[in-house]
Amino acid sequence: MRKFFHIYSRRINYLTIIIFIFSATILSSFFKIQVVDRNKIKKKVANQGYRKVEIYGKRGEIIDTKNNKLSESINKYDFWVNTNKPFNKEKILKLFSKNFNKPDSHYMKILSKKSNYAKLEKDILFLESNEILKEINDIDGLNYNKKSKRYYPYNTLACQTLGYVDLNEQGKGGIEENFNTILNGDTIQVELKKGAKGKYYKQSYNYEDKIKGNDIQLTIDVEIQKILQEELIKTVKNTKSKSANGVIINPFTGDIVAMASIPDFDPNKYYKYDIKHYKNRVISDSYEPGSTFKIIPVLASLKNNDTSLNNKYYCENGTFNLTNKNKLHDHEPHDTLSLKEIFIHSSNIGISKTVSELENINIYKLCKNLGFGTKTGLPFRNESTGKLRNLDNWSRTSKTYVSIGQEIGITNMQLALAYCAIANGGYLLKPNIIKRIYNNDEIVYKRVIKPIRQVASLEESKKLIKLLNEVVDFGTAKNLNLNGYKIGGKTGTAQKFVNGEYSKNEFISSFASIFPLNKPKYILVVSIDSPYYGKHWANESAVPLSKNIINRIIVNDNALYQKNKNVILVGNKKINTQENELFQTSIFPTKKTYDDEKVPNFKGKSLREALKISNSIGLKLEPSNLNGRVVWQSIKPGTKVINEQVCKIKLSI
Repeated sequence: MRKFFHIYSRRINYLTIIIFIFSATILSSFFKIQVVDRNKIKKKVANQGYRKVEIYGKRGEIIDTKNNKLSESINKYDFWVNTNKPFNKEKILKLFSKNFNKPDSHYMKILSKKSNYAKLEKDILFLESNEILKEINDIDGLNYNKKSKRYYPYNTLACQTLGYVDLNEQGKGGIEENFNTILNGDTIQVELKKGAKGKYYKQSYNYEDKIKGNDIQLTIDVEIQKILQEELIKTVKNTKSKSANGVIINPFTGDIVAMASIPDFDPNKYYKYDIKHYKNRVISDSYEPGSTFKIIPVLASLKNNDTSLNNKYYCENGTFNLTNKNKLHDHEPHDTLSLKEIFIHSSNIGISKTVSELENINIYKLCKNLGFGTKTGLPFRNESTGKLRNLDNWSRTSKTYVSIGQEIGITNMQLALAYCAIANGGYLLKPNIIKRIYNNDEIVYKRVIKPIRQVASLEESKKLIKLLNEVVDFGTAKNLNLNGYKIGGKTGTAQKFVNGEYSKNEFISSFASIFPLNKPKYILVVSIDSPYYGKHWANESAVPLSKNIINRIIVNDNALYQKNKNVILVGNKKINTQENELFQTSIFPTKKTYDDEKVPNFKGKSLREALKISNSIGLKLEPSNLNGRVVWQSIKPGTKVINEQVCKIKLSI
């Protein structure tokens, strides 16, 4: 035993020493890795096992008042082959020819060229790509790129209102541009982990909803928008006019139900159109309205206690010399007419005699109160103020010319709002195109419906509505008769002012209407620029256009036959209107009480940021407009928040 021990003990000692040295080496290496080089090794592992990428939130959708998608971001696919490397030509030709119904020769021509990026198809929707995506992993050399693209399901419908998104994912024109930051999603960095097969994958999937852009619901009704746009297109074609535009508004809410301008464009292919197609003429084109403006002098006369609709005026048999020695003409000669008949037959001379009893300030002030010469506040950059000269710049005849729709420039949006005031009992409303802005279940913004000011009494509104009805029944809009369906309206045929003088060949024909007259639901204003001579009279172009639009709306709108009360929102008090009561109720949901919250400083913040903060502390925001950053707030920062308190804010670009 002792002999064997002496023989092997030395070897055992050597082995023990070797094991000890080996263990010490491993432990020292562990120590070096875990302690000395910890940060360096950690960074190296992270670089090899993880990768950080930027993830962009999906752009928000734009929908109509009935939740139809007008604009959305969808995935599109590009399919390509690197022809400088081996690829399965036969499978590719067979698959693409079958899927896209194109001959093999079409794809053979693409694949025969030497290229690192030979594109077979581009901008393909998922449904069209599905079959290829199922087989792509089994086809050598076939690659694809997935990208998010803006898509407009209704193509040209409401195109100027929506705008478009360019190749850099930036909104241009309309809602897409003016609410670009609100629609855009947030950008975050996401860490991808390297899997066993060497591919990187996301570790979590709950962030996508959080970084998604806000959705915007418009007041637009896609069905009525379609009717308006289709009829405008037909009219431009039939009358050979340069352009046409129209707007339909709810007179009790100010909601824009439809708004269109022809020529139009397809936002899916915006790059194919001339710049004139992008123009929203409803708000950007200022023109002399002609006789549709005669509601102004008649309303001004009604406000004069000495004036009655039965007052009679000598209309000079069609020709009248003004104080500046210019002649005023009527389309048809008349002897003596009452104020009512003057309006029905649209006598320029009769209007001139009527306003001679009024001061310039009466006409000017009423124009200002009805919003002429001022932007309506819609969230679009290209809105025109129109033209209403200061009273100091009026000549002796300006009162007459303005009263017959000359020496003044207006937009169809301004005119529509004036007719809304007649229909709803005398209240000028702020127009709405945005119904709400929301993100998932969170309401970011809801439009508030309220009048700007009262411009006419209920009695005056009733009288004007009756006059507008008689224009359709007996006057210049007799072509509009729809078998007893009550409609009120006023025609306008205005010479265009070209090169310093009124043109004898170019006219703007327009028609403003209220329907149904006994229970107003819609205001419709249309205008046609330069229809061919013979169709230049409004009753030959604008009236038939309006008739077709109204007729189609009546046929498709069952609600017009129901006995619903009209309402307008005016504070918390009740205001009487023609056959209904006007009142306001809050459209914001009742919120819980927020204790110890203070009003923050909103200055410098975007609307999106301000609304997000205000919602979290139970404070309502009432923005004066929707563009730019906050420059003023009605409640001082630091003030304690009271539940349901409203803070007004003003934004500026």
